[in-house]
Formats: sequence, C-alpha cells, structure tokens
Amino acid sequence: MRILCNLPLECFDERAAMRGVELVTYGPPSRMIVDGVHFPFDVAFDPSTGSWEELAAALPHGFRPDLLLLYWPDQEPLPAGLEHCPIPVVGVVSDYNLSLPYLAGLWPFFDVVLSDRAGVDLFRALTFAEVRYWNQYAHKRPFHRLMPEVGPRDLDVGFAGNLNPAVQRERGPWIDRVRQLRQHGVAVDVQSGVFGASYGRFLNRCRIGWNRSIRGEMNLRAFEVPACGALLLQERENLEVRDFLVPDEECVLYGADDFEDVVLALLGDPARLQRIAAAGHRRVQDHRLGNRLAQLAATLAAPGPGRPESTELERVLGRAVAMLPTWADGRTVATAALAANHLAPNDPRTLNLLAMATLRWRGSEGGETAWHLWQKAIAVDRHYLPAVINLAALASASGDGNLQRSTRLELDRRCGAPTWADLDGPTLPLGYAETAIDRSLALQAAVRAGEPGLFAGALTR
Repeated sequence: MRILCNLPLECFDERAAMRGVELVTYGPPSRMIVDGVHFPFDVAFDPSTGSWEELAAALPHGFRPDLLLLYWPDQEPLPAGLEHCPIPVVGVVSDYNLSLPYLAGLWPFFDVVLSDRAGVDLFRALTFAEVRYWNQYAHKRPFHRLMPEVGPRDLDVGFAGNLNPAVQRERGPWIDRVRQLRQHGVAVDVQSGVFGASYGRFLNRCRIGWNRSIRGEMNLRAFEVPACGALLLQERENLEVRDFLVPDEECVLYGADDFEDVVLALLGDPARLQRIAAAGHRRVQDHRLGNRLAQLAATLAAPGPGRPESTELERVLGRAVAMLPTWADGRTVATAALAANHLAPNDPRTLNLLAMATLRWRGSEGGETAWHLWQKAIAVDRHYLPAVINLAALASASGDGNLQRSTRLELDRRCGAPTWADLDGPTLPLGYAETAIDRSLALQAAVRAGEPGLFAGALTR
C-alpha cells in the first residue's frame, strides 16, 4: 500500500517497521515538531496555499499513491482542489469534542472518515459519505519505551497530561481523587506540560499510570503507559480498551465505585501488579503503528460509495471554515474566505466567514470591517443566527449598552425555531475557549438528537 500522508508517521514508528507500506509525507519544512523533535517531511508543501495538482506534481518520480491519508483536518489545512484527487481521500478525525463546528462542513472531501467508536454515528449523521472505526493512536517508539537508566519506580501512581478544566471537564474531579490517594500513603505525582523523552522517563518512574479518556477512546496515554512498563489503569466504561488489552491480565479497569480499592489492592500485591504491567508492555508492542497500518489496509479494503456530490461553494466554504483554527496564517485564511465570498457574495455564510477571517488576520483592527460584514449577513437572511451571535460578541467587548441591548433583541427574535441552515457558520470566540468548547459539545448533542434547537440554545446563552 502506497500512502501519501500529511503526518510524519515515523514519529510513532520507524519506517522499516511499516511492512507492506511505501510512505511519502508532505508539509511545510518548519513542521512537524512532535514532542520537541523535528520530524521532516519528504515533500515540502504548504497545503494552506497549495492545491492537489501542485502536490501531485511535487511527488517523488515514480511514486503513485494508493490513498491520501489526511490526519486532523481541524489542525492541518487541506489542499485546495481535492475534488480532482483521483485516489481515495481518507480523513482521520480526533478531537471533535473541541472542534466539531469547524469539521462539520468537510463532508465533501473524504471517501472515508476514520473515527473512534463514539464518533462513527456522529459523523454519519453529519452526512459524511463513509465513516469507519479505526483507532489512530499508538505509542511513539522514540519516546515511550523501557528506560532502565531511570532507576527504580519510586511513584505508585502517576499521571501527566492536559489539566485545562475547560477541555478536561470530566477528568478534573478525577484528578482530585487521584491526588487524594496520598491520604492512604500512596506516592502520587500529577504533572502537566511533560513531553517527549521527559514524559517517557516520568512513566518509567511509575508503577501505575492512571488514565481517563474523553470520548471513551483508547487514547495515546493508554498505549504510552504500558509501553513504558507501568500498569495501565483505565476507566471501566471505555469503549475500546478491550480491543487492545485484556482486563486483569494486561491492564486493570476501575469505576467510580471502586477506584481507591482497586489502586490499594494492586499496591498491596506487588507481584500481581508487576505481572500485569509486564504483560501489558509485551502486548502493546503488537499494537505499534507499523503493525496497525496493516489493520488500516484491511479497514479500507471494502470500497465505499465515494465522495458525495457537492458544489464548488460547499467545497470552498467548508475548506475555509476548517482552516480557521489551524496553523495557517491569517492572510491565507482571509484569502480562502474571500474566495468563498466571491462565489456567493450575498450568502450569509460567506459573509459571516469573511468577517471571522478578517478578525483572525487583522485582530482588533479588523473589527469595523467584521461588524459591517455581519450587519450585511443579518440583513440578507432574517433567520441566520451565527452573524448575530458574533455581533453580540463584539457588542459585549465594546461595553456599549445600546449595542448590547439591540443585538440581544435580534438574538431573541431569531432563536425561536431554527433550522440547521440557520445555524451554519463559525462563531466567536475562535479556538478552545470555554464558550467555544461548550458550543462544540452542544452541536454534538444536537446532531445526535437531530434537534437543531439544542445547538441554538447553546449559541444564545
């Protein structure tokens, strides 16, 4: 299988281990920095400004890919003109709990979307042509391995990861329970901002690596902990862990009712703890990315219906919206938004997007232009809501009471019985602020329930 990919997969595994795979990667030369290490791309190419035709022309002589594998399109811009790509385009989505409003419009681009178990039905409901379960994660072999030089495991329970309460809402109270194990004489360390080799050394100090997923997925940590020789302690309701590890033989599961008891029982039986940790370490080697790519080939073997029919506006608009939270520079994002607006200058979606892109590019200096664009959007469509949401955000920032009252009245007038079309567009704030995450989660719930009013309620609160 010949794969063209936007992620340097050797950050997970050496290419020699990718048996049966010929890999070519592309991206800007300054990327990709993974855990502090630069993994260069084979082909220097900026997808935020380049097209599929330009990428194809830059490929090594004689390399004809079987598929284009695109990781994380809410973080990595898509090349323009993907509709001209003659091979299957496969998307890998990850943190949709944070970024669903930016991903929802990408349905025209993929023959297949690969998601965790919880996301399969969600993306099918969003009209993506074909959605299949494939766990995208593995341990990164350059960093996650046994390190005897670290010395004895002096931590009973360890966790290193994101502690942002806006992102890790459900995990926060659990972190408190982990820390409270100290009251039982347990040596606990909870850290954040530890990456790469330092993270590997931290896990090599742990007897038990505590983990809790966001979406019920077998996440990165679930592979990293056993790869470093610690026992993986995973939530019992996880949807995927049993696909990879045997509970009580290669990992241990816990629940809200027995967490402390499970930890204390493990620490009270060091022989059992060490036996399970060693078995987990052996098993996770079977799940290295080099082996998992063969599973990917099997997952993609059955053809799907192909990319759905779409208009040029749907494609240009979807690509530009998805580019908003990526690393693409502001001018490039604004250019993509302007291209959408040129196709439909009186469409409230393109006006709303152009205003967002203007702020992304020019910051506060673009506020007046954005305001006029949003005013035009609400004038051309008396039901469209995102532009009013964004006007309200600017009014709130201005501190002008009259503006705040007028936008509130307009919001109240529009939010009675919205359709999905009335809600189609990004809203401030950009990125992963608490309000933005609230809205992403609300959109997920609304799509699953088939109730656009659930999303409208979150937008207007």
